[in-house]
Amino acid sequence: MGRDKAFILFAGVPLLTRICQTAQGVASQVFVISPWRSRYQSLIPQGCQFLQEIQTQENQSAGPLIGFSQALPQVKTEWVLLLAQDLPYLTPEILQEWSSNLKSVSADAIAYLPRSKKGWEPLSGFYRVDCLPLLNAYIKKGGKSFQGFLNQHLVEELFISDRALLFNCNTPED
Repeated sequence: MGRDKAFILFAGVPLLTRICQTAQGVASQVFVISPWRSRYQSLIPQGCQFLQEIQTQENQSAGPLIGFSQALPQVKTEWVLLLAQDLPYLTPEILQEWSSNLKSVSADAIAYLPRSKKGWEPLSGFYRVDCLPLLNAYIKKGGKSFQGFLNQHLVEELFISDRALLFNCNTPED
C-alpha cells in the first residue's frame, strides 16, 4: 500500500475508525488489537478498547493470527467477530444479518467465515472463543497462517450474496 491503511479515508472517515464504528453497531464490546497503541489511539472511537499485541524482537507485529490468539482470552462471549480494518463496505446491518445465523452453526465448527477462490476470509467472520486451545496448539507447533489453522478444523461457510462487501484496500488504486 505504501502507507498505513488505518489512516486512509473512506467517505471522509479513517478505515480503522470506520470498521470500529461498524462493529459497535452489532457488538457490546469492540477491541482493537495492535502493538502500536500510540499510533492508533486517535482513530479508536469512544467505547472501543485497545488490546496490546506483543511485538516480535524486531518491534514488528507477529501477525494477525498471533494477535488474535493474544486477544482471545479477553472475550467473554461464545462467539467473537474478527474484522480487518480495511473492509469499508461492511455495515452494522450486514453484520447483524450474519450474526443471526450463528445459532444454526454446527457445535463442532470453530468458525463461521466467508470463502473465496483463494480460501477462507479469516478477517471477516466469526470464531468460537473456545477455539483458543486449538489455536494455541497450532501456534506452538510453529503455525502462523490462518488458512493453515482453519484447514485443520471444521469451519462453516458464511455465504455472501454480494462479494463486493468483502472488498479490501490493498493498493493505492483501490
